[in-house]
Amino acid sequence: MMVIGITGGIGTGKTTASDYLVGKGFARIDADQIGRDLTADGQPLLVKISELFGCVTDGGGAGNGLVLDRRAMAELVFNDAEVKEQYESLIHSEIIAEIDKQIEELGKTSARGILLDAPLLFEANINDRCNVVVLIVADMDTRIDRVSMRDDAEEEDIRDRIDSQMSDEEKERYSDFVVDNSGEPEDMYRQLDDIIDYLGI
Repeated sequence: MMVIGITGGIGTGKTTASDYLVGKGFARIDADQIGRDLTADGQPLLVKISELFGCVTDGGGAGNGLVLDRRAMAELVFNDAEVKEQYESLIHSEIIAEIDKQIEELGKTSARGILLDAPLLFEANINDRCNVVVLIVADMDTRIDRVSMRDDAEEEDIRDRIDSQMSDEEKERYSDFVVDNSGEPEDMYRQLDDIIDYLGI
């Protein structure tokens, strides 16, 4: 079964694109959701995170009772490149293992294809799981407006988050298709339909 990587920076509309293709009969593997599940309250991975980085409290709940302080962890990762590399290495290895498991399971279903929805597709080196990669892009002003409305965030903070990610120009070099989502969703949908038609799936 064909695996299509769907990626894009913050505010480009990657999730909207993925949702549209799910509605067309594709199964989705959500790398971000896998990461959230792995670091949910009481999960075994929190023991290792606590040992390496702290940012974990004992909430006394299910499992081992540990709870990740996501805000503290985000601040630590954002402000320390070495910690960021260590944390991502730890998380990515666990996410990749789960992605491989889900690809195998979904390959046995009647889905039209598999979407690997991953903002860090290239950074985590999981693009090699994909037959093709579709990159969603949008102009800077559009991205800032979307994130500002969604997260109630300040423009400077949004620009910092965008600047901390791999650039669209670099991602384009590794992508098979680039979809511009600077306009209306219908424009993006037509581009996605053209890609699916081209791939013959």
